Amino acid sequence: MNIGIIGGSFNPVHIAHLIIADRFVDQMKLDRCYFVPTNLSPFKTEQSKHDATPAERFEMVQHATILHPQFRVSDTEIVRGGVSYTVDTIKQFKEEHPDATLHLLIGSDQAIEFVRWKDWKTIVELAQLCIVRRPFMLTPEQERRLTESLTVNGKAPIWINAPLLEISSTEIRKRVSENRGVNYLTVKAVRDYITEHQLYK
Repeated sequence: MNIGIIGGSFNPVHIAHLIIADRFVDQMKLDRCYFVPTNLSPFKTEQSKHDATPAERFEMVQHATILHPQFRVSDTEIVRGGVSYTVDTIKQFKEEHPDATLHLLIGSDQAIEFVRWKDWKTIVELAQLCIVRRPFMLTPEQERRLTESLTVNGKAPIWINAPLLEISSTEIRKRVSENRGVNYLTVKAVRDYITEHQLYK
């Protein structure tokens, strides 16, 4: 079985997340693709009082992914609590799916900082690292050097092609706080959830 893993705050999940995940499934021929909302990111240990709770972020991802046959949502990091480290999540998935091939998807911006991640080489050894190629962000030379620096024991990252979509969770939260619409930025079920629970106000 081929399993994909996409971590993130998903605060909230939006259309770009879903499109990139769909391309990930398609390019890597994944049987399942798990969205794993963080409990607390090691790079963002302070939370705004206007942020959605981990449970609310988890529910929004469930609403957003329910119609895709390969998409799943894991509460692994939320249940574990504390600061969320990807290496711990990869190890847990490996224990739960010992015969599966794991694929971890990260963004180009995350790839640049990946060597700062806890036990990053262990992550690369346990899972196939995949990086979303964002058009115009990296030159071919920068991409080549990044590939070399993140290759461990001959195992190189794989680049995933996806359309360039300038959508961010930060933008959605800002628009909601200003009582502006977020149509087309996320799916209707998530928009309805934000309204119902009065998030980001």
